[in-house]
Amino acid sequence: MVDARRGRPGPRRTLSEQAILDAALALLAERGADGVTIRGIAARVGVAPNAVYTYFADKAAVLEGLVEQLLGRVHHDRFTDATLPWRDRIEALAFELRAEMLAHPGAVRLLLGSPRVGPNAVAVGVTLLSILADAGLDPRNAANAVYLLNVHILGAVAVQVATPDHIQPTRTVTDVETDQFRWGLARLLDGLAAHAAIRD
Repeated sequence: MVDARRGRPGPRRTLSEQAILDAALALLAERGADGVTIRGIAARVGVAPNAVYTYFADKAAVLEGLVEQLLGRVHHDRFTDATLPWRDRIEALAFELRAEMLAHPGAVRLLLGSPRVGPNAVAVGVTLLSILADAGLDPRNAANAVYLLNVHILGAVAVQVATPDHIQPTRTVTDVETDQFRWGLARLLDGLAAHAAIRD
C-alpha cells in the first residue's frame, strides 16, 4: 500500500533574518568564525541554503550582521550624559564592550576583521567620540583615541580568550586579566587626560 502521506509538503518552516543570525551565533560559539557557513546555517534552521541568500548576500554579510547584533547589545546611549565624568563613561563603555565579547569569544575575530559600518557599530564609535570631545580632545585626536581604545579592548580580549584557565594557584585568569585590563585602560585615560590638558 502506498503511504498517502508520502509526497505531501511538510509544515512550512518560518525563516527570518533574526533566525539566521541566531543560528550563525550558535555556530560561532561552537566552531568559531570559520565554522559559520551558509550550509551550516541552513542545516540548523532546516531550510535549503538558497533560502538564506534571500536575507543575506553571502557569508560576509551574515558575519557583518552578527557584529551589528552583538554591538547592538551594548547600550551606548547610557554613556552620553555629559554631566558624568568622561573617564567613568569611557571605562563603563569599555567594560561593557569587553563583557559582550567575552560572552561570545568567536566575535573577537569578527570585530578585528569587520569594517564595522553598520548603524550599531557607528553609534558606538560616535558615542566614544562624543565622550572624548567632552574630555577636551579635538576631532582628529578624538578619532585617534578611539582607535587606541579599540586596540586595547580588542587586543586584551583576544589575549584573554586564548589564555589557559589558570595561571596562578589562587587567582583565576579572569581575575588577573580583569585587573590588567583595568590598569591598562586607566593608563590610556591618564595619557589622554594629560594630552588634553597640554592643549588647554
